[in-house]
This record gives sequence, C-alpha cells and structure tokens, in this order.
Amino acid sequence: MALCALGLAFTSAATAHAQVTPDIVTTTGQPGRTVALTFDDGPNPNDTPALLSVLRKHQVKAVFCLWGEHVRQYPAIARQIAEEGHILCNHSMRHDDMGNWSAAQIRADLEATNQAIREAVPNADIPYFRAPYGSWGQSPQVAADMGMQPLGWAMDIADWEPPGTSELVRRLNERVTPGAVILLHDGGGDRSQTVQAVDQVIPQWKAQGWTFTFPAGAPTNPGPTPTPAPTPTPTPTPTPGPGNPGATCDVDYTVVNDWGHGMQGAITVSNTGSSPINNWTLQFSFSGVNISNGWNGEWSQSGSQITVHAPAWNSTLQPGQSVELGFVADKTGNVSPPSQFTLNGATCS
Repeated sequence: MALCALGLAFTSAATAHAQVTPDIVTTTGQPGRTVALTFDDGPNPNDTPALLSVLRKHQVKAVFCLWGEHVRQYPAIARQIAEEGHILCNHSMRHDDMGNWSAAQIRADLEATNQAIREAVPNADIPYFRAPYGSWGQSPQVAADMGMQPLGWAMDIADWEPPGTSELVRRLNERVTPGAVILLHDGGGDRSQTVQAVDQVIPQWKAQGWTFTFPAGAPTNPGPTPTPAPTPTPTPTPTPGPGNPGATCDVDYTVVNDWGHGMQGAITVSNTGSSPINNWTLQFSFSGVNISNGWNGEWSQSGSQITVHAPAWNSTLQPGQSVELGFVADKTGNVSPPSQFTLNGATCS
C-alpha cells in the first residue's frame, strides 16, 4: 500500500468479506470461549483515546460503531481507531431511531455516514452497520444491499447509564457467554467507567481462557497493513534555521476541537528535502498544555517540551511524504500554538 498524508493508506480492495446477508449478527460464529467487544457512539475525545490505549496494552482488537457527526468533529480519532487495526462500523449519522424510516431515508443516512467516515479515513473498509437503539426497521436489508452486515449484540451491560466501574465489571463477569458480541460504549457521555472496566476484565478473561475476536462476517484481514520500511539509508545533514529555504521539513498545526478545559490538535510533518529522513523524532515547545494522549508516534512530555518518536510502522519519511500526528490535551484558558519545531535536530519551516 502507498503511504499517504497520515502515514497509511486504507483500502478495501484487498479486504475479503464473508457473504453479506440481512441477518443480524450477534455472535462470533466461533466455538469455545470467544467474545467480540464492540463500542458505540464515538469518537469521543475524552474516552476513546484512553480506550484505545487500554486495548493496545492488552493486544485486543474491537469493532467501533461510529456516529457520523462525531466522526466529523473528531476525524483524527477516527483515523487512530483504524490505524490501530480495529474494525469500523456505521452507526448512523445522528443516532436517530430508524424503526419507521423508509428504505430511501435509511440509505441516504447510511451513505452520508460512510462518506463522513471516509473523509476522515480515506477508502475505509466499513463491513458492519448497527442500528441506533437496536431499532432496525428496514435497515438490515438496506445495509446488506450496501455491503454492510447488520451487527447486533448478545450481551448489553447498560454502560450508557454509568453505575460505577465495579458494577460494570460484575455485569461483564456475570453475563458473558461463549461467542457473545458484547455491546459497550465509548461515546455519548462520560465513558471513563467503561474504559476502566474493560481494562480490568480483559486480563481476567484471558487468564480464564477467553479469546477476543471479531463478530461473524468480519473481514479476513481487518485493519491497515503497514508499508514495510525501506532499506535504511543515512539521514542527510539538513540545513537548520527558521525560515531557511534549505530547511528539509515543514510543519502545519491545526486545532481540531477546543472545549475550554481541553483540546484536540493535529500536526502535519512533511519531508521537503530530497532524501529520506530515517527514525524521525519531532520536538517542539507547547506551553500551557498537558498531553493526555497522542497517536501516530510515541509521545512524551517534559514541562513545555514535547517529543514524538516515529512509530515502528512509519519510521522513515520519504521526500515529499507527510505524517499526521494527533493529540488530546488538558489545558487552562487559551494557549499559544506550539513552536520551535525540529525534526531530527533540524529546524522546520
């Protein structure tokens, strides 16, 4: 696959699907102690990145049923979900009850949602559709006609009304059954209890012999495939200096969303030189913020100094190539844009 601005290209061309039917899937379709985790109503800047961190730590993949308007608000988080190998699911544009909608109305909504997802994640594969509130109406046939398997659930712990982390853990342990598709939420409200419960339950279940997989009808090779790194070549010695036409990197910064006490931002780093930049490290100054989560690189912070090391799957920036870094941060009041960007020690323009 070719590298694109966010580091990976997503394509459905090479993704093999099971035959799509209007039947609502509620199980993994696999024998034994298997379960599939599914999360509705995101992306959510407060909890989705934390959930992704938990899943990454425990090496578990899941299905994220995305709310279209939320994807438009937080596209970088939608990209992170896909980049980390999770499966995307259409969960409608505005979470409306479609039970009494016409087929044409449903199709228009599902097409708009797919478009919103693919604007954030180019060429995204979207193998599932889940109806808001489980109010299906004519949507199973419409979704199947569009190539999306209707995705239901076998187990709901009602985390949409947070009862406390310990209670969610109790419900999960009490209700889990072999092959269950489990309905959880990462959006639509404060989902920190869900994140904490998942963090506790995954290692418990693994110790009991449970396997985490996808619902029946999943693609055979879900998630993006990293482009193999080219044979390393020596990193050129760039000409540093603010505004210097000899600079070999360019940085663009964008505020994606600002909610007063916190923010989501995106930083696009481009190799404007004529040679590859290997094992890149970006450093910059950013006062007044505390990075709570960053993606597309290994983030660290010391006071106002931020360092982002290249991820293993995108350690080299070829000439003309860009990588988009995303982050969520806590802050107080207005903050100035980050400054003093350097890439492998060279000042960027």
